[in-house]
Amino acid sequence: MLDHLEPRRISVGGRPANLYLGRGALALEVVEVSAAERVGASGLKALLKERAAGRAAPVLIVVPSGDGRAAVCGPSEADPVTLRSISLEQAEAVCRLALEAPVRHAASRFLHRMLPALEAPVPGLRNGGLFAMQELERGVPARGDWAAAVEAARGVRTVRGRALIKGLGFATEELPGPAMLLLAGDRKTAVAILLDRPEEIDAASPRFDGISPVSYALAQADRENLDWVVAAAGATLRLYPAKPGIGTGRRGRSETFVEINLDLLSGDDAGYLWLLLSGPALSEGGSVEDVLAASEDYAADLGGRLRERVYREVMPALSRAVVAAMCPERPAADDLSEAYQAALHILYRLLFVAYAEDRDLLPLHASRSYREHSLKRIAQRLADARRSEIEFGGQDALWSQVTQIWRAVDCGNPEWRVPKYNGRLFAFEPEVSKLGARIARLSLPDREFAPALGALLLDRTAEGTEGPVDFRSLGIREFGTIYEGLLESELSLAETDLGVDAKSAAYLPAKSGEAVEVQRGEVYLHNRSGARKSSGSYYTPAFAVEHLLDRTLEPALEEHLRRLDRLPDREAGRRFFEFRVADIAMGSGHFLVGAVDRIERRLANYLAARPLPDVREELARLRRTAEHELGPDWSEDGIEDTQLLRRQVARRCIFGVDLNPMAVELARLSLWIHTFVPGLPLSLLDHNLIQGNSLVGIASFEEASELFQTESGDLFAFVASDQLGAIREPLERLAQLTDANDREIKEARELYADMRRTIGPKQELFTLLAASRTNSNIRAAIADGRVATWLNDPGDIFLAQLMDQGQAELRGLDVLHFALAFPQVFLGWRNGFDVILGNPPWEKPMVEEHAFWARHFPGL
Repeated sequence: MLDHLEPRRISVGGRPANLYLGRGALALEVVEVSAAERVGASGLKALLKERAAGRAAPVLIVVPSGDGRAAVCGPSEADPVTLRSISLEQAEAVCRLALEAPVRHAASRFLHRMLPALEAPVPGLRNGGLFAMQELERGVPARGDWAAAVEAARGVRTVRGRALIKGLGFATEELPGPAMLLLAGDRKTAVAILLDRPEEIDAASPRFDGISPVSYALAQADRENLDWVVAAAGATLRLYPAKPGIGTGRRGRSETFVEINLDLLSGDDAGYLWLLLSGPALSEGGSVEDVLAASEDYAADLGGRLRERVYREVMPALSRAVVAAMCPERPAADDLSEAYQAALHILYRLLFVAYAEDRDLLPLHASRSYREHSLKRIAQRLADARRSEIEFGGQDALWSQVTQIWRAVDCGNPEWRVPKYNGRLFAFEPEVSKLGARIARLSLPDREFAPALGALLLDRTAEGTEGPVDFRSLGIREFGTIYEGLLESELSLAETDLGVDAKSAAYLPAKSGEAVEVQRGEVYLHNRSGARKSSGSYYTPAFAVEHLLDRTLEPALEEHLRRLDRLPDREAGRRFFEFRVADIAMGSGHFLVGAVDRIERRLANYLAARPLPDVREELARLRRTAEHELGPDWSEDGIEDTQLLRRQVARRCIFGVDLNPMAVELARLSLWIHTFVPGLPLSLLDHNLIQGNSLVGIASFEEASELFQTESGDLFAFVASDQLGAIREPLERLAQLTDANDREIKEARELYADMRRTIGPKQELFTLLAASRTNSNIRAAIADGRVATWLNDPGDIFLAQLMDQGQAELRGLDVLHFALAFPQVFLGWRNGFDVILGNPPWEKPMVEEHAFWARHFPGL
């Protein structure tokens, strides 16, 4: 092994060994140990422990077995990766590349990333959410042109750089700067960048105008109106979509890719190189289009199956378990409503963790300790239990394991290499989340929790067996179709045995001899029509979302960028994120997620052309914070500028309202998942996405002024001066905070609380004004100037009575005053939102009187 290097002869475990040293201080040590027989996992760890001896230098033990295979263990003594049988050729390639790393931390990160990849079904193939893994593993090798693709790729597996690009069937055309155009035939197909090492792809570089090579290439692809970016970094090639929304995972463009490592890809798997990254593959009608289409079909099927299980199995079982834990006695309607909210919150947490694990946002592959406690490992154990027909009992082992993961995400767990992410979703402190504190006191027995957990995490494979769901294949839009229907559902207590009508899927009192689906006294889940059938009818079609964003968001964005053009750098940096988008009936937030991608793309391209120093420094500070929290051994991809931009866009530019509090939580979840950056806390979205009635209340200070016309002047001057004086300082401080760490999150919460206390008295006044539209007594008191006079005496009894009338007039309507709910929007540089997005009525409204009564009296 490693015949081109000269080893030192040493002894480990009483066996002869060859020692190969990497670069830098405390360099990586690759130790090739001779053994006459195979060495088990415990033996490998013993060899590692003896050689490492508690030192800081990473150590990789390699034990060839004489049959073309090898066992490896390392590089961390505390958290080693152990592989008992891999190809000797692949082991040698990994060792050679690790030894070439410039410093020990880089070598350790490389090994933590690459060693687990050798256990993948296709070593050397990595999917970053561009395709469905199922289609890559099974569909692509089954293509009729697979054998020809393998043969075509064999000749280029060993070449690199421009020769590799040419060997893949591309002609090239130089661009100004470090990128080039790739042509398939005479058609421009992609922008390409050539680098030495894969870790350079995401790292900011002076050669690429101070931004990352992938951001630079994506900006060039936008200018050229091309669909693809190809990054060639040594033996690693990546394909990125240049347009937003491409790929099954549908995260940001810089995080959506497919990667091929030619040092690890075997000759038998070489067809992937030709079918995914060659000129013919990227041509119009080429194999990449085929694989994308098949992946979309698979994702749609997977999402459909998951939606059915969530509605038929997950939520009914989870809701019953939560009701039993929260309400031991017969639950009332309010109890059921609270229990359903808790069950949905639990579902949201499980979804976040499952998705984060599959996208390597949590260290599923980088940390053995985390992997042993992960949801993915729990899913594997549940699958084993189902195959073995193991029954679960009354202990709460599964609940304890899951809550341990939640606590690690919220508070951090250094042993698992999980930083502190904080955020309302996982909070258990009552001052942050009352619902989270309620959930923290629950304990769900395995016999009730296991069925719900298994139905969520397991899917039936093509072979008919059950295995973990591949959440990488599901984008945020798919999650919306799965969960948005649940927002229109509720729990009820069966007053009699219920069956299900075969035609309408509605619950009806069971007749004699009919199957009983819900027994008397049992809790059951149903939609507004009293049916158990899941529905995606609440979800806006993708084409409609894109069309509306094209027609509304893009022109406003263009105007924002023109305003920045007219400002000097320092002022443009301050105003860079002052672009406000609102969806005032946001549902699960699908319009807002689409808006985040559009805004991030345009702002990233603007920064590529005009590198504003203050914005660059803000992103650099966030990156430094994330890298510090992740530690030097973080082995996943680097933190890229567009990831940080997308996070800041969600925090600074996105606002939403919905009448349904569960929809608000779901919208926050969608944005948290879509903008999550490893090492940084979940952004504080509590005051950007809120619950309320967008149709009732005061929209702006100008509207308030129109309702408050008196002889002494208008309300706007009175309120504006008062508000600006009291709130300007916390608003400016909030604009400086980036939610980079726990301290900033806490400070932001305190600033928002201070503002709410300041705004509180004005809330009652604005409600009074809103009530004047329908209450003539209040309207008369405003018109004759009495209210203006009483404002100087808040303790006035008559004013207090009038305020009570205003509250009574609008009681139960969840009044929302936009100017007070979002002071950062209405008291900022520019007054109001730049864009208000909305979902038009796609269907004719229908009065369903029978369905209404059926919700409350099944079978009526």
